[in-house]
Amino acid sequence: MAHLHKKVKKDHTYYYIRESQRIKGRPTIVNQVYLGTADKVQSLLDFPEGSLPEGFSPKEYGSVFLINELDQDIDLAATIDELLPPGKKIRGPSLGEIIFYAAMNRAIAPTSKRKLAAWYEQTDIQRIRPVRLVSLSSQNFWNHWDRIRTPELEKIKNRFFKKIFSLTDPADNEHLLLEASLLFPAPVNGAGARGSANPPRLAKPPRRGVKVALLTNQKGIPVYYQAYDEDEPVAKYFDQILTTLLGKVTTLGGVYQDLTILMGLGINSMALREKIAGNEQVHYLAAVSPDASPELLALPLSRYQILPCRHNQRLQAQGESHYGIRYAGPRQTEAGQEIILFDPAMFKKAKRELRDKVQKLRQDLIVWQRELRQRPADMFATEIQNRFANRCQDLGLPPDVMDLSCIWENGKNFVQIRLNRRYCTDLLKRMGKIVIQTDRRDWSPEAFCDLAVERGLLGDSPNRPQTIFQSALTPQYHWTDSKIPIHVFVCMVALTYLCFLNSRLAAAGLLVNAKEAMEEMRALKTAIFLLSEDAKPLRLFEEPSDLQLQIIDALGYEMEEGRLVPQQADGPEP
Repeated sequence: MAHLHKKVKKDHTYYYIRESQRIKGRPTIVNQVYLGTADKVQSLLDFPEGSLPEGFSPKEYGSVFLINELDQDIDLAATIDELLPPGKKIRGPSLGEIIFYAAMNRAIAPTSKRKLAAWYEQTDIQRIRPVRLVSLSSQNFWNHWDRIRTPELEKIKNRFFKKIFSLTDPADNEHLLLEASLLFPAPVNGAGARGSANPPRLAKPPRRGVKVALLTNQKGIPVYYQAYDEDEPVAKYFDQILTTLLGKVTTLGGVYQDLTILMGLGINSMALREKIAGNEQVHYLAAVSPDASPELLALPLSRYQILPCRHNQRLQAQGESHYGIRYAGPRQTEAGQEIILFDPAMFKKAKRELRDKVQKLRQDLIVWQRELRQRPADMFATEIQNRFANRCQDLGLPPDVMDLSCIWENGKNFVQIRLNRRYCTDLLKRMGKIVIQTDRRDWSPEAFCDLAVERGLLGDSPNRPQTIFQSALTPQYHWTDSKIPIHVFVCMVALTYLCFLNSRLAAAGLLVNAKEAMEEMRALKTAIFLLSEDAKPLRLFEEPSDLQLQIIDALGYEMEEGRLVPQQADGPEP
């Protein structure tokens, strides 16, 4: 509740707006805004009739409202507190609440624990889930997380995902998807990782990063995960991952028919396919180089069609359909079926990068020629070729991109540079193209290609935002090895919230994904308004946008007289 507060300092009167909230049953001042003298307050009341005056202390509301609403059914805090209840002397947030506040921040705008209280101060969390911000200190997080050891974390995971299974449609869990390449990178050891130029005196043992094998249902809702070392190939842990994850599904009450492994461009799909071979319940969906299918690669672009996927629908709505992903095929193989995709944005980017790299090579060759011109011809040719090969490796270019010939003329060495146009033409034919292969014959080409685009198997593209799965574990702010497993769990909880949001947005027919919706809802703010001299200050919503209203509607709410209220079900007609 907001109210005007008067302070007298050295015979001068100043006014503030204070907001109070009951936290743990005790009235607490959660926000204070300085207004000025009485004359200043009076001037603020002079605004045209029928218009809204200037608001004070705007606070981010929409994003924290979304996550809190998505948590209503999950009730993360209660789930954790049932396993590790707070002690009798604990007056601040419980362990479950601490983890919830961390997961909410991770889903909206990840910050370090040192900056968490300051971030929440910019939000209207007190109207939604009141908390004393001083209790969200990094030390308090540390103290609570020290209670969670490996056995406790496993119990928390089991309890959490059992709840998730109870909230999902069993039909959606019949066909599971496994993504085995989510990466939590290893931090750099020592002070240099913190921004210092001076190396540490004592070298610490190298730390390993963490990869996460994430199991989801057909709608992308996480149902369990397992972490393993970053520097180990996926195939090494595949049997263990498969046994653990599928065993957990059965233990937690899930019933599945089969599992499909999602393999991006960075995974050795052949090694995994050998592991999968002969298992009727396990399938694969892999993105591979276009060289893997010369027949599809030889098809002209005139044979390609626009892929009917959500990404292309968004581009069409934005008037950028010329950047839409196209496909050709399918081609039936002994193992299953394959299709080729062409992304114009990836092609444009790759073509520009090739041009820039070739230009860089030309400039380097000119510089080397001047530097080495006076050397004997054989030494000149050898040094030029070696430097050229090394620079090509640095730039990620094959040496065949150029043909070099060294000549001796007028007592000086020269390099003749000729672009290998035939080789560059072959490179251009492969740019922007990716082949999608699967051993599933019951999926339509459009269905499994849409899945590959949505889950980021095609790699990075200028016109495709990073998926919520790819961004789940980064940026990371934890340096202590014992806390990383807890942080990974927090990331998975945040990802689960976003995936539930994604599912609701798709069901409502909205083309935005969860990350984009979250960014849009961050702009839905509340502010304190002085509407008249006699009325109390009120915290009201600023004007919402059409998209914000559509997102609110997708969650079953509506804006009514400056409040978000559940939509009323239509009664039977008389």
